[in-house]
Amino acid sequence: MLKQLKDLFHKALGLLQSLTRVFWLTLAACWAMVVVLMSLIPASALPSLLLNIKDLVLHAVAYGLMSFLMTMGSRSPIGPWRPALVVTLLGTGLEFLQPIVTDGRVFSTHDLMANSCGMILGLLMAMQLKTWLSRQKN
Repeated sequence: MLKQLKDLFHKALGLLQSLTRVFWLTLAACWAMVVVLMSLIPASALPSLLLNIKDLVLHAVAYGLMSFLMTMGSRSPIGPWRPALVVTLLGTGLEFLQPIVTDGRVFSTHDLMANSCGMILGLLMAMQLKTWLSRQKN
């Protein structure tokens, strides 16, 4: 049983190591489109499931996942700061746009803080995973 778990772990590790930059960035772009769509539709049109989850948790998870995916696909020479900047600018821009283009939406500094917390957590998780994967290769 232990050998089977070890084999499964090594297969999963090989799969993670083989995922390309294009894969991560494609996932990040798709997720960013979902975030933009969900951010700019009227509050009354949101799925009821989302209304039952704490808004700040949704923000942190959405921007954490976006940051994670962008960081995994990044080869920026300045480290993870480019994905962090992109995610931060997107979140801030959407917060400013919400009251202008949608009904029932307002600018919220609490949302911006949740976006930032999620972004930082996603960034740190991706950096840790990249470090761990590079050590496993060697």
